[in-house]
Amino acid sequence: MKERYRIMARVPKGQGDMPEVVRAKSAPNKVYFCNDADTQWYKDNVPCRQACPAHTRIPEYIDAAARSDYDRAREINLMDNVLPGVLGRVCAHPCESACRHGFEGMGEPVTICWLKRSGADYATKPPKIAIAPSTGKKIAVVGSGPAGLAAAFDLNRWGHKVSIYEGLDKAGGMLRYGIPRFRLPEKVINDEIDRILEMGVVLKNNRWVGKDVTLEELATTYDAVIMAAGSMIPTKLNIPGDDAAGVMYGLDFMKEVNSGAIKKVKENVVVLGGGFTAMDCSRSAFRLGAKKVTVAYRRSRNELKVDEREMRETAMEGVDFQYLLSPHEITKAPDGSVNGIVFSRMRLGEPDKSGRKSVTAIPNSFVSLRCDMVLAAISQSPDVSFFGGNFRVDEKTFATSIGKVYATGDYLTGPRDIINAVGVAHKTARAVDRQLMGRDRHGEKTAATVFKQTELGSYTGWKSIKGNIFDLIPKQDMFSLDLSARKDQNEEVDLGYNEEETYFQGERCYLCNHNVVIDGKACILCYNCVDVCPYNCIKMLQEDYVQVQTGGGEPQPEKKGYTYMVMDEKNCVRCGLCIDACPVPCMGMEKTEIKRSFTP
Repeated sequence: MKERYRIMARVPKGQGDMPEVVRAKSAPNKVYFCNDADTQWYKDNVPCRQACPAHTRIPEYIDAAARSDYDRAREINLMDNVLPGVLGRVCAHPCESACRHGFEGMGEPVTICWLKRSGADYATKPPKIAIAPSTGKKIAVVGSGPAGLAAAFDLNRWGHKVSIYEGLDKAGGMLRYGIPRFRLPEKVINDEIDRILEMGVVLKNNRWVGKDVTLEELATTYDAVIMAAGSMIPTKLNIPGDDAAGVMYGLDFMKEVNSGAIKKVKENVVVLGGGFTAMDCSRSAFRLGAKKVTVAYRRSRNELKVDEREMRETAMEGVDFQYLLSPHEITKAPDGSVNGIVFSRMRLGEPDKSGRKSVTAIPNSFVSLRCDMVLAAISQSPDVSFFGGNFRVDEKTFATSIGKVYATGDYLTGPRDIINAVGVAHKTARAVDRQLMGRDRHGEKTAATVFKQTELGSYTGWKSIKGNIFDLIPKQDMFSLDLSARKDQNEEVDLGYNEEETYFQGERCYLCNHNVVIDGKACILCYNCVDVCPYNCIKMLQEDYVQVQTGGGEPQPEKKGYTYMVMDEKNCVRCGLCIDACPVPCMGMEKTEIKRSFTP
């Protein structure tokens, strides 16, 4: 995060200490570009929320979980990301990379994902889901994966009659068929889907669009059709020998494993790819009897798409990793089955459009691995054959080239992750609702609560922990099954936090939706808050050293004789020591809650 300076107070000229004393206290060595905080500024100042594609109210639900209010923690996640039990286990958690606690010199990020799981696992009461009066509109959602479920959840809450068309026996898409049960138990998936169906969403399974019903028929029957069918077509290897017996594509393999069709694999398995599907395939092969499993990736370790813990867990289970290898040829035994794979050695180049380093083959440099099964988990693409080669989507409305048909999730973006699919589905659902209703029924509500100075430590107003030690609590990894117990494909590996661990890990959160405030009319410019701040966050500045950013214009000096009390938001940990040290007192901690609103 870049430097972020917020004006807490403008103290009028002549107020507080003598002018020469104030000048002596506030002699900076640079000009500060400062902001008056507005709603967008407050949102930007919570980096985890801004990094979440679904804009989940992360500090709010972590605070609730830490206070053992699991029902509220689950409800916040349900409203914001729809699938709290699922995402608490398998979210890609881009929020954690953005967490302020993980900034340089600040420690390690908060375990945001696992605290989401605690809220879902320990909640006891049925969530309160308000359903708007019927609009009389009917919507078909094609696909029951994360995007389809999220779109159906939203649109049903807003009063539309929603039917989900699913070609397979059960709903869930790749949640059910693409992610192994040791990472995502089937009961968790069922609970999430049942909750949505109990709201009134209709599930029509075993109904393939394009086979049992055409897209045009749906567009005639419904007021809107949302394509949320995911990216299911595997990217072909297109190398000699890719038709050998024993070559499978990653999602096809996981579907067969999760449906019970594959119960055992060959002894020596090579997995191609560097994403979560590749890890799932390799770890599943380990459980299904493979004696040797190797993941081969064409880039280096630094370009892998999975996080460090997933990499570590995979390696702990005995999976070997080989880097800078790109498949060149699959060799066959006389009976046509796989007996090996030849790779081209690769060299890293400049970053490509994905931000990762590109690779080029080293001429005439090859390496061979013996194997009897190859699982290619390279990538996938959506089936856009419905559109006759004319698949176009409007960036603002999500409308396709077929009237009344919209696209969302991985079907629109290509293969990404669950939380991205949910985030796109939220946007699509709002766009469809606007189109059907002829007006925008969606907005935001902001609520502020100020915690004043208290005798026992002001932090007790906004934190539940006893003792101002939350910045010193170490990150706790999640306990998991012992390696000796990891042979059952259906036995969940990660055990979740217990309630005590949830409490302490939740208290690590800085609660970035809280901000120190000062009553400028009462401030005496005593400098106590500046002195006591452990991270040198508070600045007392004369007007010559302050330029104020307003709107989209250039920063300008105000020249009104103010002394400015400014907060460097980048490093503030919300410890409250400044509030405790204020002798007036004129300081407090303001909690700003920003949530979506809906007007029927």
